[in-house]
Amino acid sequence: MRIVQKSHFPFILIGILIVGFALGSLLGLILAAVILFVIYIASLRLHPRTRHRACGGTGEHHSALFPWTHRKCGGCQGGRVIRWGAGRWGADHIQNEHRTTKEAREAAKSNGTWR
Repeated sequence: MRIVQKSHFPFILIGILIVGFALGSLLGLILAAVILFVIYIASLRLHPRTRHRACGGTGEHHSALFPWTHRKCGGCQGGRVIRWGAGRWGADHIQNEHRTTKEAREAAKSNGTWR
């Protein structure tokens, strides 16, 4: 059961900021922004990965011409990728994994073994 739909979430955030600004002018706006940032950091700790958009989280790409054939997705390992914020402010092991994955991707591109 979802509490908030993904499509409504940005509007809820904007609403919180507007209410914070209306209640206490600049102080309320700053307080609301700080609270939202703390919630974002907590979500990075609890849920550091998201579905890879290119493959839809499956880890494989299907051919447009022959839809029953597929290949391994070159942009992820198994359909999940580390969120942008989790790679910077997440847990230490997530930051290390993000860094090593990024270095391996860059090395593969420079060696010509990408994909």
